[in-house]
Amino acid sequence: MIQIMEFIAKNKVRMHDTDMAGILYFARQFRFAHDALEDFVESESGLSFDDVFRREKFVFVIVHCEADYFTPLTVGDILEIRLCVEKIGNSSFTLFYRIFRGETLVGTVKTVHVSLHSETREKIPVPEKLRKSLEKYLASKT
Repeated sequence: MIQIMEFIAKNKVRMHDTDMAGILYFARQFRFAHDALEDFVESESGLSFDDVFRREKFVFVIVHCEADYFTPLTVGDILEIRLCVEKIGNSSFTLFYRIFRGETLVGTVKTVHVSLHSETREKIPVPEKLRKSLEKYLASKT
């Protein structure tokens, strides 16, 4: 059995995440994924988003995203977002998130990111510091 290393972030469904019936608006899954991404970058690479946006010579942008929503969530639900790296290319990387409420898988998200030079906005290789953090959570080495 292959053991996949996942970065785990915690979150909570807030009132502003839901519709009038108190059920999660499905697109809010992207907020949970993005919050987990921010936690991952800051804790695993040592980069703060302040550093990325103000000091580093790179940014990484989402060029594709998709999500599946399996089970309704309501205000107060405590979530665990498990992030793993599906693929690392030269200038891009793909992340996969599984969102759980307890033991129940409630949704999945996939995001594809491209690294750009912060000034020219041209594609650049994934910066080494970020690449090393991503490799630690790579789902397969093939």
